Amino acid sequence: MKTVSSFLFAIVILFFLPSCSSFILVQKTYDPEIIPEKETGNIVFVNLFDYTLPVYVKDKNVISYHAGVNKLMEGLSSPSAGDESYKFLTGDSLKKGTEVGQLTILLPIDSVTAICTRYKADMLLALDSMNIFFDWETIVDNNSDGSKSKTKNFYLFTRFYMSLYSPIGDLINRSKVENSSFYKSRPTLSGLLTIQPSIAKASKQVGSLAFQAGLDYVSKFYPKTVQESRKIYAGKAFKESNLFIKLRNYDKAIELLEQLAKSPDPNIAMKARHNLSVVKEAAVLER
Repeated sequence: MKTVSSFLFAIVILFFLPSCSSFILVQKTYDPEIIPEKETGNIVFVNLFDYTLPVYVKDKNVISYHAGVNKLMEGLSSPSAGDESYKFLTGDSLKKGTEVGQLTILLPIDSVTAICTRYKADMLLALDSMNIFFDWETIVDNNSDGSKSKTKNFYLFTRFYMSLYSPIGDLINRSKVENSSFYKSRPTLSGLLTIQPSIAKASKQVGSLAFQAGLDYVSKFYPKTVQESRKIYAGKAFKESNLFIKLRNYDKAIELLEQLAKSPDPNIAMKARHNLSVVKEAAVLER
């Protein structure tokens, strides 16, 4: 199975402020989002979204949707996406004739089994639909003459909706993978009108986001390690215990905090119990 990179430590002190609280990072591992019956196997990819139909995509934007599907497939099969546990194969990069209403229903069992048999695949991944669009934020600047000018920052988004099936046609998982990036800034003309970017001219950027979407999807098959922020209380009473947290001497920190949790001062006791729960979590995660 794919091994997730681990840090040399499970907890990192971000900063200790002279105020009453601070924050630490706790490294936490989550189970895979997708857990097939088999831990290895071939997965055949089929695109059910016919982006050549005007009802889905304007003719001028087809080029970007084409780039999105191709780069998604590259991301799925990229060596950097995972180890040898799962191998993605391309069965059909554009299955024409899919009706609008069929995009949200499950594939027929016989269709799934036939495709899996044809490609000797252990699972089938179907691209049900995709969407490319721009969103924006408006920035208002105050000019030296007292007037105001507006600029819109445009962000490019890609969304892929995918279904994973077992070789006997059972649905294993349905996922949405969304990625975005800053695209460009444009001034608002006369303070009212902004010319929006063209999706048709963003095919290269769409390809980059789609490739990352492929990598992101493959990562759903493996454990995920993240760093989560946890608040801890600082101050004179916790100076020594926080030092031991920084040194990763959790046993000593726990010992001190357990004593502080019995303090006759209810405020100190409450804060000590909170810090104690955070340190115990960090200690468990590191072991």
